[in-house]
Order: sequence, then structure tokens, then C-alpha cells
Amino acid sequence: MSSDIYFKLADRINQFEGKIATVESFLKILREMYTEEEAEFASNMPHGGFTAGELAQMFGKDEPAITERLKTMSDKGTIFNYLAETGQQKYELTPFFPGAIEYYMLKRMEKPGEIKRVLDLSSNIQGEVMELIAKLMAEDPAKAVELLTPSPHFRTLTIDESLPDVKEVLTYESASAMIDKETSFAAMICICRDQVGPNTSGPCQVKGVPEYSCLSFGKIADFIVEHGFGRAKRITKQECKEILEACNKAGLVQNTNNFVDGLQFICNCCPCCCMVVKQARQFGPEVMINTANFAPLVDESSCTGCGDCVDRCPLGVISLKNDVAVVNLSGCVGCGNCVPECPVGCISMVRVSDKRPELGDRKIGLGSAETFGKV
Repeated sequence: MSSDIYFKLADRINQFEGKIATVESFLKILREMYTEEEAEFASNMPHGGFTAGELAQMFGKDEPAITERLKTMSDKGTIFNYLAETGQQKYELTPFFPGAIEYYMLKRMEKPGEIKRVLDLSSNIQGEVMELIAKLMAEDPAKAVELLTPSPHFRTLTIDESLPDVKEVLTYESASAMIDKETSFAAMICICRDQVGPNTSGPCQVKGVPEYSCLSFGKIADFIVEHGFGRAKRITKQECKEILEACNKAGLVQNTNNFVDGLQFICNCCPCCCMVVKQARQFGPEVMINTANFAPLVDESSCTGCGDCVDRCPLGVISLKNDVAVVNLSGCVGCGNCVPECPVGCISMVRVSDKRPELGDRKIGLGSAETFGKV
């Protein structure tokens, strides 16, 4: 029975755009994060946000009992709560990643052993997925292709300093332009630098990274502050931009949510600790990241072959050939960190696509989709 509950929960979680193959390690993580009662409750959560009273009616339970369940799971991060425009508290299921698994670890920053157990299981998922794909290729090739090409969880933003000086840069392509639209801001300690790196590859090797480097906005910001994830704190719009500038100077990759029209978070990712950048370096960015709409172009005639951009590139896709910088665009996410690093200004960012954030049905706490204009 227990196994059936967690399979059912996995099926419900995979109704979000960010899907994870139901392999054994994934199910084991779910068992770590949800009690059997919580798994049963979460697997039956309807889509969208509802009040405790509405959910009590749906589940045929007393409202006080449902309210207590919702509070417990919200504190764990497996249920997302927010104040609706009507003034009512509403609740909905939190996506697994990005979402519930980060909140789970952020609540356990003082318990590295518990985090390591989840990280070890997470590292097993990729190998189990590859085994599943090999089996499916013989039985159901179409299903195998679906597993090989999942919807990316994140999208990269080119740092503002490197964006081309043209009017065609759209709001959703610029971090500062999106931040200017927001009114609620929070920052928290990065779980990857605090726990993932030390548990897997050692302390962060990047210098100058602010202690509070993970940024959240709107109702996501309200949620993490209310529940204390990552020692979250309120910040002003100006403080938000200052953190972002410091992260840009440190050479981090700006990754944000890919599935909705609106800004939920900006992760400032390093190559030594960040799970997303590590996966992108190992398997290619398309597995986890929707790359930016801009890519670096090298003016070979002015390149001096100094190699500064090679050292700076967080994806490791720039090399020197015949004393000229060469970018492997198939592995580039378009972060733009190479542009300000070049001492002779021979690298610029040029538009290579017009991708928009994907418009799925996961609009946690955002209400209707926002229409983006130009910067």
C-alpha cells in the first residue's frame, strides 16, 4: 500500500511541467519528504489554489483538521500558501523541482546528514533514468524520446551588462527590467553553496559571492520569509539589484523560472556547487536549462588570445585555438559573463533566438499571466 501511495504522488507531481521519471531513487526521496498520510493528501490535491474550507469540502474532512494538515505541509514546503486578492489564504501543491526538494533541504541546513541522504539519492536518478531509456528504446521509442527531451526547469538570463544596446531586448530577457515590475523581494542563503557543494565537491571556489544570493519575488518571496526557508529575509528593490550586481561581478549564471509569465526567483549559480550548472556541464544545457536568447560572438581579428574568457566561463565552453577564443555554442547558455571579462572588448552578445518563457499551467501565486513588453 505504501508503495502505491508514492507512485500515485509521483504521478500527481509529474502533472507539473517539470517532470521526473518515476525511478526507484525518486520514490525514495518522496518517502523521505512525505509521510504516508501527507503523500495520500498531496496526491489528491486539485490543480490551482483553494481555501482550507474549500479543500475540507473536497476531501470530506473537518476544516480544522485540514487547516492543521495544510499548515504542517506548508512549513515543510510541500504545500504552497499565499494570500489571494480576495484576502483569503489559499493553498496548492508545490512542484517538486524547483520547489519542494529545495525547501526540504533549506529546512535542514543544520542537519547535513539528512541532506546528504537526499543528495545521494538525487545523484542516482540520472543513472536510473538512462537505464530506463535504454529499456524503453527497445519497447517504446517515443516514450524514450520524451524522457530524453524533458521541458527545461530553468532559463538563463544574460547579465544586463552584456546585453546588446538595442531596443529589441524584451522585458523577460533582462533581469533588471523584470525586477522593476516587482514589489515584494526576499533573499535567502543558497542551499547549493551551503549544503550541496560541501556535501559533494567541497566549499564554493568562487570569490565575492554574497551570503544571501538566492532571490525571490512576489508571493514566492512572501512564502519563504513566512516559513523561514534558507534564513530568508525581506530586502528592498535596491538591495535586490545590489545582490544581483555582486553576483554578476563574481561571474555567476543567472537562472530563473521557465514555466510562467512572471518572475518567481533568480538563482545565481556557480559551476562548483550548483546542481543545475553541474548537470548542464555534464549532459548539455538542454536537459535543465532553456538557454538565453543571446550568445557570444568573438571578433577574431581583435582577439589577443589572453584566455581570460576561458577562465571566466562557468560552463567551460570557451577554449583557445591558434590564440583565438572559440565558443562551443552547443554547450553555451548565453550568460554573458565572458563579455565584461575581455580586456580588449572583442566579445559581444548577439541575438540567436526569440524563445519566450513557456506558458504552462503552473502559475503558483501569480494569478493571470502577465504580458511582457519591451524594456
